[in-house]
Amino acid sequence: MLRNSFYYILEDNQDTHKIRFNAMHPIFAGHFPGHPIVPGACLVQIAEELAEIIYGYPIRFTAIRDLKFRQPITPDQEVTICIQKVSESMCRVTCVDSINEQRLIISFNAQFDSLIH
Repeated sequence: MLRNSFYYILEDNQDTHKIRFNAMHPIFAGHFPGHPIVPGACLVQIAEELAEIIYGYPIRFTAIRDLKFRQPITPDQEVTICIQKVSESMCRVTCVDSINEQRLIISFNAQFDSLIH
């Protein structure tokens, strides 16, 4: 779990979360020294964790479709991640710059399974 160590939720509004990264987290030391960016795998994990908050039960992304990275995210950026359920097992994830909300950073569709049976 990356919440409250790698990133912090600043604002929570139903399907939208504004987050800030912990620029001192060890992940940034290796990704990349001197020019740190948020790893794409971490962004997908963050989206999964936020989806659990939104839907109210543990989930696991089982497939990612149409993944598009438009630009890197630096540890000093605040971003807004929106997760919208499009079917019982699919959601649409978008991440925008919190200052310039027109600037799309990442988008993808995620298929998920509930971990509660």
